[in-house]
Amino acid sequence: MQNFKQQILEEAVLTVLSAQVADTLKKHRVGTQTTLEDFDLEKVAVRLPNGIKVASISAVNPDPKPEVDDEDAFTEFVAEHAPDEVITRTVIVTEVRPAYREQLLQAMAKRGAAEVVSSDGGEILEVPGVVMKEGTRTHSVRFEGGDAGRKAVAAAWAAGELRHLTGLRALTAGDADSGQGGAEQ
Repeated sequence: MQNFKQQILEEAVLTVLSAQVADTLKKHRVGTQTTLEDFDLEKVAVRLPNGIKVASISAVNPDPKPEVDDEDAFTEFVAEHAPDEVITRTVIVTEVRPAYREQLLQAMAKRGAAEVVSSDGGEILEVPGVVMKEGTRTHSVRFEGGDAGRKAVAAAWAAGELRHLTGLRALTAGDADSGQGGAEQ
């Protein structure tokens, strides 16, 4: 039974820590993204206090994605150029078949513009009712050497070498120095 008590305590603690990590990570990602944009940085190295490079953070500039913003104009375009792809429902709603809609949007995403190539003559056709929406800029973290970077971070954490990082202090607030500990039995 003691083993089970420890297991459920660990689950409760991990649940709390998981939520704290998620909240802290969300705040840090916003701050990192702001700094990357403010200083026009595309890629930065992440190093442990001992200088070992463990990861890279890279800006991600998503391609614009097409979005239908005028359903009627879009449907009229498809009705003119691919009438078999338009369906009329009994409630008298005329719309583009979902699969064809997705096919057109994917083709426009590849072109990077609200236009498609006609199937019969290779003519480039502007598609009314579609706008290209810019994606939200973000960034990615890529660890060095597969798991080597992750293992180096974990070892530095376990050795207490990362205690100076302010965003991580909340995760160690319940350590032995706080005088709080133990669980209700």
